Amino acid sequence: MVNNSSFSLAQTCASIVIALNLSLPAQPVYAAEYVPYKLHMKRKNPEKPIRKSAIMAKVRKKWPGRVLHIAPDTSGGQDCHIVKAIGDDGEFRIIRVACNN
Repeated sequence: MVNNSSFSLAQTCASIVIALNLSLPAQPVYAAEYVPYKLHMKRKNPEKPIRKSAIMAKVRKKWPGRVLHIAPDTSGGQDCHIVKAIGDDGEFRIIRVACNN
């Protein structure tokens, strides 16, 4: 035997679920579009690779803030580095430095 109060509760829950599903967007919505950050650098001396200290200085000059991590990325070329930094404006950036692509 079905209790009227439990049946009413089930109807209410079902209507809430349907209302929530109808209010959700069909496509995922992102906060902002990804903006790739790139910084072009060339070797001063063709015999020597670009130093990490030079990369840090150039990144800090263009985007003041704190450099969190620098890692080489050989898929982008012999001097390519990926820099993770957080700017004074609070924005987290992943910056490709001296990369071919």
